[in-house]
Amino acid sequence: MAELLCLQRLAAESRELELPLTLVVDQRGLCRLLWVGPLQSWSQHLDTLPGSRRGQGRELRLITCCGRSRQLEPGPQEGVAALDLDPRLWLRFGDQPAPGGHWPALLLRGDRTAHQPWQADGAGDLAALCSRDPRPVGDGGPRPSPAGVQPGAERVLLLALTPADRNEAQRWIGELEGLVHSAGGEPVGTVEQRRAHAAGATIWGEGKLAEAALEARRLGATLVVTDRELTPAQGRNLERLLELPVSDRSELILDIFAQRAASAAGRLQVELAQLRYRLPRLLGRGRSLSRQGGGIGTRGPGETQLEKDRRAIARRIERLQRQVRELGEHRARLRQGRGGLRRLALVGYTNAGKSSLLNALGRGDRRQEVLAENKLFATLDPTTRRLELADAGGGACMPVLLTDTVGFIRDLPPPLVEAFRSTLEETLAADGLLVVVDLSDPAWPEQLRTVHAILDSLGSAAPRRLVANQIDRCAAAELERARQLDPQALFVSATARLGLQHLRSELRRWPESALIHRSSDRD
Repeated sequence: MAELLCLQRLAAESRELELPLTLVVDQRGLCRLLWVGPLQSWSQHLDTLPGSRRGQGRELRLITCCGRSRQLEPGPQEGVAALDLDPRLWLRFGDQPAPGGHWPALLLRGDRTAHQPWQADGAGDLAALCSRDPRPVGDGGPRPSPAGVQPGAERVLLLALTPADRNEAQRWIGELEGLVHSAGGEPVGTVEQRRAHAAGATIWGEGKLAEAALEARRLGATLVVTDRELTPAQGRNLERLLELPVSDRSELILDIFAQRAASAAGRLQVELAQLRYRLPRLLGRGRSLSRQGGGIGTRGPGETQLEKDRRAIARRIERLQRQVRELGEHRARLRQGRGGLRRLALVGYTNAGKSSLLNALGRGDRRQEVLAENKLFATLDPTTRRLELADAGGGACMPVLLTDTVGFIRDLPPPLVEAFRSTLEETLAADGLLVVVDLSDPAWPEQLRTVHAILDSLGSAAPRRLVANQIDRCAAAELERARQLDPQALFVSATARLGLQHLRSELRRWPESALIHRSSDRD
């Protein structure tokens, strides 16, 4: 493992400095790095190790003299730092022998599959552990791939501050997992904490963040996603403590919208929302955004590159806002040119089945069908279709315009709502709103309340009618629950094509019949 004399000299230096010392040794026994002080993240020092980038250091070994500390087991921060380097072995010992000449030492091996990633492989006298052959250790099977080398989807660790109600907490975490999947990531684990009050600087407590940092390394996560929006300072603090990129829920939703934007109008609005979100979070990192110049003749007020970037983004936001206003005026002219037809809009929580319902009510032409996937925010751009509603008695058909709109979600990011106001005007200008819920989702009552709250915040005054979807996949108790909540609810299944004829007949005389009851229906 190592020469005893070398380790004793290392202990002598540790006693003199009164600091722990760590050696990084390669497979040939050559020292590649000497770390003075407690172990911290290696992210800024991996490039200094020849031939041992992250994920390629399987033959490295760590040797740590713990200084005066009698606790040989690594702390959370040290464990995280060691997992970043991913050594094969880790030898830890004190800076002086115990009475009687026994020099306590501990030999550890990494196991990312275990809850405690550093497992003791041997404990005893330093001389005995130094004489062991390190090659058999850790040869019990293939080692898990470390962070950053997994092909395919990005590996995401979820960091959640959950309520006391366990069912509600599970729904929140499940929704966050769905967002990660929609963004193209792969949730690999969850670290949650139940607290009465969030910590101002980091929201989560330092102990829980240390646990999250260790869990991220153990699971090979490359990104941490939080379940709530972070202030710029909170985001920087979390990245500093976790030593990993951190995205909050709002940024995750914006990224999904950026992937879903297919039209020029959608891309325009997404870019505006992203710039509004990122402007206050713009922070200079490294030399590229530091004060330009240096030395004689360059001192003075000057201008930082960060300030230039902020001004450039502000100008871009101003141009995008002007284009969004023009887009809103264009949509208003389109609405005026639709011949005075009745306009209905499908609204609801994301992935409630609005697009599937629009396709089911259509003419059956597959070329006219909109995208309908089992994903959050599969639909971004509003789509309007003309429906011919036939009378049950064989009378003339009544034309109606039905619009599929972007789905809502809990705590919708304010920059997104503001940027998509011209798109949401399709909802606000409708003569009636069909609020679609998925009865197979146990959280549909909470989702319904969220939709009503968002519509109220937008100033929507159109009458609303509840459309309970997925009646073929829900329990009978959910049907009765929906009837008690809204006696005028319409029950359908867009995928099984159940209840569509009754829905068409109801739409022929609605919303005229509901105008009198507008206020009572919303209660």
